[in-house]
Amino acid sequence: MKINSPHVALVLSVLLLAACSNPRYINSPSVHNAAFLRQQGDFKISAAGAGNPAKIFSSIDNEDNDESLGHSAGFDGQVAVAVTNHFMLTASGNYRDEKDHYNDDDLSNTDRKSDVRYNRHMFDFGAGFFTPMGRSEKVYFNGVVGVGFGKMSSTDAVTPSDATRFRRYEANTLKYFFHPSFNFFFNEYMRMSVAPRFSLLRLNNIKTSYTESEEITLGYMDARKHTFGVFEPSVLLQTGFKNNDWLKLDFGFNFSTDPFTTSKSDNSEYGVPAETRTYNVQSRNFLLSVGLSVYPGRR
Repeated sequence: MKINSPHVALVLSVLLLAACSNPRYINSPSVHNAAFLRQQGDFKISAAGAGNPAKIFSSIDNEDNDESLGHSAGFDGQVAVAVTNHFMLTASGNYRDEKDHYNDDDLSNTDRKSDVRYNRHMFDFGAGFFTPMGRSEKVYFNGVVGVGFGKMSSTDAVTPSDATRFRRYEANTLKYFFHPSFNFFFNEYMRMSVAPRFSLLRLNNIKTSYTESEEITLGYMDARKHTFGVFEPSVLLQTGFKNNDWLKLDFGFNFSTDPFTTSKSDNSEYGVPAETRTYNVQSRNFLLSVGLSVYPGRR
């Protein structure tokens, strides 16, 4: 049997790297665009800061011997308008700055510390309907479908700095989503929105300095071949101020599952056995958000 030496080297490097891999992230949940619209002409503008609550007020110390995971912070801006008594349009944008600090370097299997930094942004547009549930009109159902366009980039480096070990990753992001929500109007000063969201995420125009074996091990090779499903539920609490119904304070809890596919990874075309276990790309699983919503025209 003829042995293909490049494939043998690739298999060995994948197995070696897969023994100890740190997670890589391709998705971060956005803040729930809870519109709370009830009639034609209702209009909302909101802005919020979002971050991992465990890290939002702390910085990563590269001299620290502990790993620092999930350091994510950013902001979201949103608008929504009721075009008719049942038809609505939405738009939103978000930006995230993230960093993970690890005690080891999973690409060279050494005890050097490594840092992976991410920047990502996305703009999305949606259309849907809203309608009251029941005669009391205390609960409204919203159903929105839309599409988002954005970009993610990351750098992957070690400490002390080593130019031969530095890696970059860039990709355009495309996300289709179905965004139902249930809005509860307890009174004029307290509201709640519960929203399961179902998304399909695709990475396009990928540019990277990772080697092929590194892409396979870290799960990035899957991003070249799959559209990922993501479940992103959210809960948003909104409170108002007496005699100022146009201004609301928002508290959001925004979740995301890790990306999943309908089939197992198969990298046999690269000479790697289909049953070889490699690391999967992940999603930031939880972000807390605090912001303000303005309803122009309300008194």
